[in-house]
Amino acid sequence: MAARRRKMDRIVVLACIILLAGIIHPSSCRSSKPSVKSSCGYQSCHATKPGFINVHLVPHTHDDVGWLKTVDQYYYGSRTGIQKAGVQYILDSVIEELQANRERRFIYVEMAFFWQWWEEQNDSTQDIVRDLVNQGRLEFINGGWCMNDEATTHYADIVDQMALGLNLLNDTFGECGCPRIAWQIDPFGHSKEQAFIFSQMGYDGLFFGRLDHEDKKQRMASKTMEMIWASSSLGKTGWLFTGVNYNLYQPPPGFCFDILCSDVPLIDNKKSKEYNIDQRVTDFLKYCQQQSEAYATDHILLTMGGDFTYQDANVWYKNMDKLIKYANERQANGSRFNLLYSTPSCYVKSLNDVKKSWPLKTDDFFPYGSDAHSYWTGYFTSRPAFKYMVRQGSNLLQACKQMDSALSWNRATNKGDVNVMKRAMGIAQHHDAVSGTEKQAVVQDYQSRLHEGVVECQKTQTSFYQSQLPIRGQALPDVKYCQLNVSQCDVSENSSRFVVNIYNSLASNVDKYVRIPVANGESYQVLDPDGNVVDSQVIPIAAGVHAIPGRISTATDELVFLAAQLPPIGSKSYYVEKIAKNHRRVSFKSKLQRFIPGQDHIISTDKMKVRVDGTTGLLSSVTVNGKEFFVQQEFLWYPGYNGDNESADRRSSGAYIFRPNGTDAFPMRRTMAAAIITAVYTGPLVQEIHQFYDSWVSQVIRIYRGQEHVELDWVIGPIPVSDKIGKEVISRVTTTILQSDGTFYTDSNGRQTLRRELDDRESYTYTPTEPVSGNYYPINSHLYIRDPLGEQQATILVDRSQGGSSLVGGLIELMVHRRLLHDDSFGVEEPLDETAFQRGLVVRGSHYLILSDGPTSARRYRPLAQQLYKQPHLSFVPTALHFNEWKSLYRTQHQLISRALPENVNLLTLEKRTDGSYLIRLEHIYDVEEDKVLSAPVTVSLHNLFPGFVIMSAEEAMLGGNQFRKESQRLMWNSMDRQYSSKRPTKFPDVELQPMEIRTFIFHLVRDNRLDK
Repeated sequence: MAARRRKMDRIVVLACIILLAGIIHPSSCRSSKPSVKSSCGYQSCHATKPGFINVHLVPHTHDDVGWLKTVDQYYYGSRTGIQKAGVQYILDSVIEELQANRERRFIYVEMAFFWQWWEEQNDSTQDIVRDLVNQGRLEFINGGWCMNDEATTHYADIVDQMALGLNLLNDTFGECGCPRIAWQIDPFGHSKEQAFIFSQMGYDGLFFGRLDHEDKKQRMASKTMEMIWASSSLGKTGWLFTGVNYNLYQPPPGFCFDILCSDVPLIDNKKSKEYNIDQRVTDFLKYCQQQSEAYATDHILLTMGGDFTYQDANVWYKNMDKLIKYANERQANGSRFNLLYSTPSCYVKSLNDVKKSWPLKTDDFFPYGSDAHSYWTGYFTSRPAFKYMVRQGSNLLQACKQMDSALSWNRATNKGDVNVMKRAMGIAQHHDAVSGTEKQAVVQDYQSRLHEGVVECQKTQTSFYQSQLPIRGQALPDVKYCQLNVSQCDVSENSSRFVVNIYNSLASNVDKYVRIPVANGESYQVLDPDGNVVDSQVIPIAAGVHAIPGRISTATDELVFLAAQLPPIGSKSYYVEKIAKNHRRVSFKSKLQRFIPGQDHIISTDKMKVRVDGTTGLLSSVTVNGKEFFVQQEFLWYPGYNGDNESADRRSSGAYIFRPNGTDAFPMRRTMAAAIITAVYTGPLVQEIHQFYDSWVSQVIRIYRGQEHVELDWVIGPIPVSDKIGKEVISRVTTTILQSDGTFYTDSNGRQTLRRELDDRESYTYTPTEPVSGNYYPINSHLYIRDPLGEQQATILVDRSQGGSSLVGGLIELMVHRRLLHDDSFGVEEPLDETAFQRGLVVRGSHYLILSDGPTSARRYRPLAQQLYKQPHLSFVPTALHFNEWKSLYRTQHQLISRALPENVNLLTLEKRTDGSYLIRLEHIYDVEEDKVLSAPVTVSLHNLFPGFVIMSAEEAMLGGNQFRKESQRLMWNSMDRQYSSKRPTKFPDVELQPMEIRTFIFHLVRDNRLDK
């Protein structure tokens, strides 16, 4: 009996611990605030009429989160001379009009704006909005922080920005705040990975407005404007119903009832000389008939809204009320049209009820051409410096969320606000932000927001180190951060002793070559966490980096050393000190090779050899592990077409459009040598060839000991335009893999790989009209070519979004920078002529070139792509302490997880949630049949993954983290094409991952008290 009482006491204590720790699962999509009984969802839809063409009128507004005006200018309605748009008035007006008539509906999309408005409302207004949401009269569609771009975004950022909006909706509105439909009506092309993300977030459908003009024409003729998108190799779990809007996202011509429009209102007073209701309804129904002929069912969706419409919602609703009334009255006289207020989700439910078999789509919707000469492929590269800033911000955010989690479970204070970075990064994913298609003043606002986020993240990093590194409570000196992208660092340049903290946010051990600027002419010694001397090398900074505008540094050298086996989700500290030049373990000074005119230049390491032609100055061959690949790389430029945009064939190249004047790209130099070799440096760790192409283009070809890729580190700009010619600069790699002949492979948002065919489209008959830009695709991670037998492959990895292609067999090209003098007339109304520091923009970037045997290619580029995206983060601490003194006071190595995950698994996300729980996302980084071994399903155990803690409870969630997987009920669809099956997952904490699968878990941690004994 006593033993039983003791057992019961332990159970009661454990229950108390669980309650105190907040380990209570909230129901899926349940609000934290009680609300009235809800009737939202599909049950709130208005009834349709069988035997009629049901016309679903969808009142909506499309509110760009920055474009011609900044986010705040759009929200508050300022700068009306640029655009008459004020989002706060839209929401005020719509809420008032929805209350006036229970039949009315409205959808809202951009949570960045809605949340700004919501936080300004009083309790009474918030209660009204909750009631409207619970009744299904106000419905959230999409639900992300913004309507993100789909070409230039990394998949991790798409997931983050969607999750940010979805979870705020969940916390505020519960189940009725969960969007069911994705609404990507304005992005300029649509990716397969984006569709996969939506499917894994539990969406029932996706609608968009933009697709290639030929694709749309053929779909309208064949009534295939709606389809099932098979977005991955995961089977039906990756299926997503997808519909193309008939008129982009605009209302029928002549039926825009808005203060921004000049269309004639509906006048039903027969005593008025302006009476027009009969003719207006007739015209509207003619349009409905025309649209219905392009769709396969008796349901059509009409987008009743546009850019920043509904600032006076009464104008819209008063006219639509009349339209519905008088159109439906005609049913008594034989009309087959039934008009109703609706939403995209109600429309999808109506289509699902039809039980039709739909065509299956397996490719994507790139590139997008709005006409025969307007291919929206320039924005894949536009504003390359901002694209890099966004990519670096993404990497930093992932690390900060991990550090914030560690601070939380160790009950330490985080002096930074990670939410600032989450929201800044969320805004940056907008389809007129990272895309580079905004005005110059707007991109500067985006950059300012990101900078604020970076500052807060650095506070989090500092809090993490101050919490984790001290051993005896000794306060850690101030942690400093440097601008290493321009090789500038006050600490390393001016301190005799300093510590470099290197944080690895990958769940695998990583080797990272560190490069930091140091004082000129000095020698250094580097010690690892155990005090062992690490090989190091001092090498001159390239002249092109020296000349980057805004660089404030006198350093001419960089110290290079290998940070080996960085711990998974953890940090290592390296101790660096100046030392006498005659010291036995001083850093190795790089040797400058002697030039012999006309002779080839060769650099080599233990695994690689690079040859540069002595006559042309260009890369000529790369040898990897004894196998030689003949390859050439050079920079060229396309002249941008200067037109007046009065017709399709006079379209200019601009922020959106890439349209070269001709098909030939011009070399930088017209002399005998295409490039001049200015220096060749050799040493035990790194070897480099410095190239000079022109006064505005230079490059370093670099190889490191132990690595099997070539790094191409380039500096481009200011692009000269004194000749009045805009220029599109490319890096072109030519190989002997000639059999690739029109076939190449590109990533989808940094994840899946898609096969491309020159001058061909999988889904429709394509007419080549722009031989260069019509074959460009977005590259966020990798582009490769290979021979048909798969024996050789050439892969290039990018450090930001760029446009790329293979226009000739054996050739790869990537657009790295562009400066244009004419607008392309798609709304920005200013040319893409970026400046910084009173001159044309200068950009520094890098490509990784991998030459490999086909069977091993995936395991060469997949991990390296992850490392390029999640580069380790460096921080610096100046100190007067000797190494042994430092080590006695501070930890020099620390990791947040107990072990590395399998090599084909990535820990995509680890973050703290507002309710005290934690979210983790695990992904399989290989696709089906990419690798004979690593493409197999893999099981990961999370048991004892977090040292010192026990996972007390866990539940699998949908990808957005806003609902539990077991409670997600997606609509089921039939397809006229092949069927897929999916396997049941293993039971937590053993997580089975199929190729390209991402799984999300919400869990609670409690401290393992056994460690205290």
